[in-house]
Amino acid sequence: MLNPGEVRKEARVRATNILRDWGLLNRIVERFEATIQKRWLKRTREQRKRLLLTAWPNMSVSHRPDWEAFTKGSPGDPLYRDAFTWPYINQEDLLKPKILLIFLNARGRHPPHAFVAADCDATHFGHTTGNIRPAFMNEHVMMFTGRTTPETYGQLLHWDEDERAFDWMMTQRGMHPGEGLLALEIQERLYRFLVDCCMSLLCDYTRESILQDDIPIKPEPPELSISEPEVNTLAMVTAVAPYRLPARLDLSRLQSIIAAKRSAAEDHIWALREDPGYFADTVLDRKEHRPELVPDQQGRQHYSLKPHASKGLWKIIVSSVISDAYFAFGLWDELQLQLGNLQSLMEKYGPTLRPEKNLPTDLEWAFCKLLWFLEHMVRGPILNLQIGVPPSPPMRSFFVRAEPQYGQDNIRTMSKDSFVADKKRDRLSFLLVTLWDERNRHLAGLHTIMDELDRLIETEKSIKGLLSSWVMSTISDLSLMSECQHQFSLFQPWAATFESKIAEKEQEIKGDYMRNVDRWSQFDTEMEELPLGVAGDPSDGRFYYPVDKRRTRETTGALQRAEANLDAFWKKADSLLINKDGISQHAAIRHLLAQDRILRRTPDWIEPVRNAEPAPSANELCLPLSQMYFDLEQRTQSTVLPDAGPAANKLKVKTRGLVHSGPDTADGRKEEVSHHGQDRQPTFAVDSRALRVFSTLFYTPSRTSQPGEVAWTDFLHAMRSAGFAVEKLYGSVWQFTPQNLDVERSIQIHEPHPSSKIPFRVARRHGRRLFRAYGWHAGVFQLADTDNDR
Repeated sequence: MLNPGEVRKEARVRATNILRDWGLLNRIVERFEATIQKRWLKRTREQRKRLLLTAWPNMSVSHRPDWEAFTKGSPGDPLYRDAFTWPYINQEDLLKPKILLIFLNARGRHPPHAFVAADCDATHFGHTTGNIRPAFMNEHVMMFTGRTTPETYGQLLHWDEDERAFDWMMTQRGMHPGEGLLALEIQERLYRFLVDCCMSLLCDYTRESILQDDIPIKPEPPELSISEPEVNTLAMVTAVAPYRLPARLDLSRLQSIIAAKRSAAEDHIWALREDPGYFADTVLDRKEHRPELVPDQQGRQHYSLKPHASKGLWKIIVSSVISDAYFAFGLWDELQLQLGNLQSLMEKYGPTLRPEKNLPTDLEWAFCKLLWFLEHMVRGPILNLQIGVPPSPPMRSFFVRAEPQYGQDNIRTMSKDSFVADKKRDRLSFLLVTLWDERNRHLAGLHTIMDELDRLIETEKSIKGLLSSWVMSTISDLSLMSECQHQFSLFQPWAATFESKIAEKEQEIKGDYMRNVDRWSQFDTEMEELPLGVAGDPSDGRFYYPVDKRRTRETTGALQRAEANLDAFWKKADSLLINKDGISQHAAIRHLLAQDRILRRTPDWIEPVRNAEPAPSANELCLPLSQMYFDLEQRTQSTVLPDAGPAANKLKVKTRGLVHSGPDTADGRKEEVSHHGQDRQPTFAVDSRALRVFSTLFYTPSRTSQPGEVAWTDFLHAMRSAGFAVEKLYGSVWQFTPQNLDVERSIQIHEPHPSSKIPFRVARRHGRRLFRAYGWHAGVFQLADTDNDR
């Protein structure tokens, strides 16, 4: 319990020290920032370490020392208090060349109240684990926002002293006195530390000379970045975020990432419909992540794997492939729409926002709705990981299937002792179990868990080898959602009020969510009832698609059979998904399938004639998917709704203008260069290394050569050569953002795992995605003159 008089006295002393040190730090940064940067960067790592430890003795060694301390200590152990109170003050992060300089720039050029909410939020893990326990005082609130004097910074107010005090407390615009004192303690030591670091670097000055001498203010140096040359990573952006100004919310960048994610989900759906090999690989990969594949404690298989029962399992697998593909597209589409709306509102109100004022009502509503959506969106990939990690091929040997409970065949998996016998695997297990448990996930914080998981994967090769490509892809999705949540939590001081605002408007937000998003949950139920297991079962080879083989009469026949089987499957699936009104259940998917995309199909084999011109393009084999889909809807309407009358005839078949022939594709026919949907691209002059990559991506099968693999580093080089900025997101996902190109759309592509080379079959799919996105084909690229000269 706190005494008001003691609280005011302590707050005044700490606020005085904070503002005094900030005043000195501000003066130093405005006059000597360039000098400090130069001197710090010239020092060796050991010299930097000595400087840091002089300014902060016993500084924590590792990144996120609070997480490290939690695995070692017991709740409330004073030995680890610093780790939970100042988690971002650690040697691993601050010894990176530019982190401390970024930290100094942010803290020196912006007042302490701009950081107080973020400083307090950084102790979240310490609070939830019981390692930080602020004192309690009722009917009081402590205020920081917009206050810049020792008398007002951290001012303690009784609810009776100001009619707004209670509201400030409930909306979290103010702090509980115990948390306020903790925030003052955090900042007091931080600013003293930063001043001491500066004075160690400015050894030719004293504090008095800096304060008294008439030293002119110098222009601010260019903004620093920790990105590596030619490659940026989301992990780097996340790592530097605690040291920057919290309110710098970059919605444009988030919008670009989410738009590319939506496009990737769209491409996934098209590839499932167009490419039999991709469809088969996806279905078989999903089977490898089903819990039925984990043997029980006696080594026995699940009964569903037996031949007479396998139809039921294939039905579940195929349905989950379709529902997950549609569901992912719908969610990323909704997230993009909400982000776009939020970005428009920020552009409208941004110049008028003030920390001491509330957000405009419509802007606040947009934030609350989006945060609610994200909170529910993360549950999908978390559940998929919980189900799919134990049976995944690299992990299956470490798990057993538990006995059914309560007389039901509810499949559960348990890890063997051998899994956690290894320290690194034990850490992975701890992170995954924490992620899967809703209560522990809330206590630890999703962003903290994903940050540690991503760091473990990137630093430990043995752990990365335990995660399949599907698991890595799911982790990347979840990490991106977590990063969105984290970015909004840094939008202080307003982010502190979102939780209470969401609670106030919970029913309204929930209603909006149910209308616009949760209808997709019904789709899962519908998919489980569809009899698609037999038609979609790839185990009998019906989708065998030898695109990497030399084109012959036999391989051409195999390609055509696989394409016919895939078309028959989707015809059946679409017919089952048409509801009684003759319209697809979900508008987002219906709109997607109504686009004028063309399914590329293999033409009949024509015996080659020596020295003859290439066979003409088989455009008649490329039926627009929209025509197939709308024709299905029209026939369903005429069957199910015979009294619909003229309304049924209002559905028009969307057609696509004829395409002209371009270079040969991997299908052995002429490339179709569209006049609709893609941007017309100029010819790219690239070096021989990049040209080899693009020649493989847009490969023409021949009788004398076979395609090869593409090294991932070569692929990155090729994309940079074509004018893309390269950024590694979480997990295995890389984003390629056009720079100085006549296109706006970014594209995301998965890094091959566990190998570092892209197989030809996958490279060919990347080529098709690039064609769909940008209209690229083999003829777009040519060897640069400098390479020709050599």
